[in-house]
Amino acid sequence: MLAFAKSMLHDKYKSFIVFSLGAVAFLEMYVALFPSISKQSSQIDQMMKAFPPEFFKAFNMDPSLLSFKSLESYMSTEYMSFLWPILAIIFAISMANYIAVREIDSGTIEIVSSLPVSRIRVFVERYLTGLLLIAGFSAVSLFGIIPLALFHNIDYASANYLTASIGSFFFVWAVYSLATLPSVIFSEKNKSTAVTSGILMLMYVINIISSLQDNLKGLRYFSFFNYFIGSELLAKNSYPKYVFLALGGFATAVTIVALIWYKRRDLSV
Repeated sequence: MLAFAKSMLHDKYKSFIVFSLGAVAFLEMYVALFPSISKQSSQIDQMMKAFPPEFFKAFNMDPSLLSFKSLESYMSTEYMSFLWPILAIIFAISMANYIAVREIDSGTIEIVSSLPVSRIRVFVERYLTGLLLIAGFSAVSLFGIIPLALFHNIDYASANYLTASIGSFFFVWAVYSLATLPSVIFSEKNKSTAVTSGILMLMYVINIISSLQDNLKGLRYFSFFNYFIGSELLAKNSYPKYVFLALGGFATAVTIVALIWYKRRDLSV
């Protein structure tokens, strides 16, 4: 039972540990610096006011939350706005590639296809295992701030990290599902990764352009980065409910398409 889930866990748990420890290492660096930086929060606030509003729109930041007087506002700017999305995207793509294209590219997919099990079972077990690892990464990479804050004797708002973990999971779930579709369509791992990366870069550019041009605001709804705002999650402890519907709905729909494609495609090419 669950042989494909177990094999994926066996093969990918090291990636999970590496990414999680990497995230915790960055967290330690940021948290350790916070006491020194918070003492200079007034100067930093003045410096931030000198930046044009377009700068904050381009990076999807709320300038009212860029004060470093609290740990959450500091981490939302230094960690959630740039570093965390990069780590999460790379990790999600690596999980998605394991579902199909990795074995197609290496030629070992024929062994799987010769087994007396349905393709649906193979896909579902691997997809859910990857989703479990992604959920674990989202929790570790955000809740990891709390023990580090305790170690450095820094005040924190515990409720904010639950909100941030849930909201971040929906973002990386959408990325994971998006990456799953090229994984079952293409036969080369590099091509699958390139297509997913290209789509995400296009989404990022669309989000920037739509934030700077009023007549193009409608385009922002086609970008994941419109729905993922680190400052809203961690500093404000809030997340619009429609975001869960948008990202969760997209992830579910694309996963169904990927499952159908995987079931029907010729796995030998």
